[in-house]
Amino acid sequence: MNKVRILWVDDEIEHLKPFIMFLQEREYIVTTATNGTDAIDLILAESFDLVLLDEMMPGVDGLTTLKEIKLINSSLPVIMITKSEEEGLMEQAIASQIADYIIKPINPNQILMAIKKIFQADEIRHNQIGQEYSKFAAELNQRLFSKPNWDNWSEIYRDICKWDLVIDELNDSTLDQMHFLEKRNCNSQFCNYVEDQYPRWLMTDERPAMSFDLVSEYVIPLLKEKKPLYFVILDCLRLDQYFAIEPFISELFDIDLNLYYSILPTATPYSRNSLFSGLLPIDIASEFPSYWVEAAEMENSRNRNEHQLLDAHLSDLGHNLDPSSKYVKIFNIEEGGFVLRKIDSWNKEKLVVLVYNFLDLLTHHRSRNQILQETIPNEQALRAFTRHWFLHSSLYEALKLISQQDANVIISTDHGSIKVNRATQVVGDKDATYTLRYKQGKNLSCNERHAVYVKNPNLFGLPVKNIVDNFIFAKDDYYCVYPNAFHQYQKQYNGTFQHGGISMEEMILPLAVGRSKKSKK
Repeated sequence: MNKVRILWVDDEIEHLKPFIMFLQEREYIVTTATNGTDAIDLILAESFDLVLLDEMMPGVDGLTTLKEIKLINSSLPVIMITKSEEEGLMEQAIASQIADYIIKPINPNQILMAIKKIFQADEIRHNQIGQEYSKFAAELNQRLFSKPNWDNWSEIYRDICKWDLVIDELNDSTLDQMHFLEKRNCNSQFCNYVEDQYPRWLMTDERPAMSFDLVSEYVIPLLKEKKPLYFVILDCLRLDQYFAIEPFISELFDIDLNLYYSILPTATPYSRNSLFSGLLPIDIASEFPSYWVEAAEMENSRNRNEHQLLDAHLSDLGHNLDPSSKYVKIFNIEEGGFVLRKIDSWNKEKLVVLVYNFLDLLTHHRSRNQILQETIPNEQALRAFTRHWFLHSSLYEALKLISQQDANVIISTDHGSIKVNRATQVVGDKDATYTLRYKQGKNLSCNERHAVYVKNPNLFGLPVKNIVDNFIFAKDDYYCVYPNAFHQYQKQYNGTFQHGGISMEEMILPLAVGRSKKSKK
């Protein structure tokens, strides 16, 4: 059985060493913090089973720390240690979902009994959820055996992401490993399915909603309702990350969650341009050659023309907006603040597009930043970090303001990301792209168990500079590395979050349609 990991937060932690030793002798693992800020950082970076929290601390006090803990992980049990028996204080703490409280002065047996009381109940819950997961895994294998179609795959991935959040709350390494293996097996079969079906999807209506369908299938019907529509794109938002923040969005709007599929590559210059233009990349390059040259060849100009592509798409669909759509891209705090200042004046607009780049920037910076790597070591931490960011973000404040208008909102993304764990060797011309989950260039070759080799990019809706250009898309959790720097790049990128390839995490994406609760009153 795994040892219980306890975080003890007290500004006088040095005086508590005898109590800490008492717990350690009984095989509890105890980590300490002397203030609320350090405690929050530890909870974001590591997994704990229980927090012992002093109520009276200078700076960030116990109740404030408690609220922050619950925003990060609402199911993490907290025992409050306090000098006060004041009824109002304890009501406030209980309302914040403490598991128990102990009045000072404390004694070792008090602490031990409080801990045992929590984990006896927790053991019962673990056993019940373990049985439920075993049943889910058995049913999942039956679903895979029945050759799922794209709609079945959407439901499979939705169920997997729901289990992600349940397992996050348990901190059960055995169950976590079992779930990881189930996801890897699903991804392997999903990649084979996409490799077989993707070209056919681009030639028929018997397919999932894809990037180029979003405006026609979701934006246009809401524009017809004659209410302001806010179209919010969170670059690089996975479905499990969306589920981590959905409870807070649902407090503001009545939500109808849909799933759609990103085009390939699952990378911003392709998927987001397709989303706004309603076109495949090959058609963008043909109809808007000046836009595509910039997107493909100028790193700093990628997606510069999204607004123009969107307005052209709306016009083709018979919606020449007057006034035209508003489009704002948010990279930093100042741009987020600009949105908050402007929202009240946008309540008569027909369409406002807000593109938030924080999650994509986070993904890219994490691979180069040791602090972020330690703070977000795995997918569980990514979900926790996403929740923490969202609750302190200008986006959340913007959604609160939008909810006060009689407006509709669409919250979606252009692609997801996957934590890559396995390197695969590829060979290519010196001018091939440097991206890790897909490659474009001449003389490409790969291990076709690990990646999809696209001999004819036209069949995948992709433009090329010349007829000898090809594409490679990494499958599952593989990433592409050239042989001459294999070990260098393996050391640098193993365990990072990447996108551009084929996986459920990158391709099956959330699209939430929110309707104002205010209009129902």
